[in-house]
Formats: sequence, C-alpha cells, structure tokens
Amino acid sequence: MSTTQAPSFEKFGFDQGDHVRVDWTEGQGPLDEIIGTVMDIGLSAGDVIVSVEADDDQYPDQSIFGGTHDCAPEWIEPI
Repeated sequence: MSTTQAPSFEKFGFDQGDHVRVDWTEGQGPLDEIIGTVMDIGLSAGDVIVSVEADDDQYPDQSIFGGTHDCAPEWIEPI
C-alpha cells in the first residue's frame, strides 16, 4: 500500500477555480501561453500536475488542441 499523499493547493499561489496564465513553452501544442481555469491537482509519475481548462477562445475552430492541459505548478501564474 502506498503512503504517498495527494498534493494540495495550499503550497501554491493559486487554487481550484482560479483564472490563470500558463507558460506553455514546454508543453506540447501550438501555443506558448494558455489562459484558463484551474480544475484539479494530482500526481503523475511522482510529479505534481495541475489540470487547467483552456478558455474557449484559445484555439481556432476544428483544432485538435484545446480542453484540459496538464501543467507543472511552476508554469502557472494567477491573473
């Protein structure tokens, strides 16, 4: 049984539901920046990952990109 605790927002300067700017230069996709809403926080391969739902106007119609983006907490800035 694992004793790893799920991360919380307490140690970061943002919370679930906050509107944020994400430095997406290290992400996979056509944008260097994503604007959206923090949805959740969790662990992936031992790293803290924050899910950010991109605002609707971030990508053109019919784009294969959009929706929720998993981000490192240090990529996120509250706006």
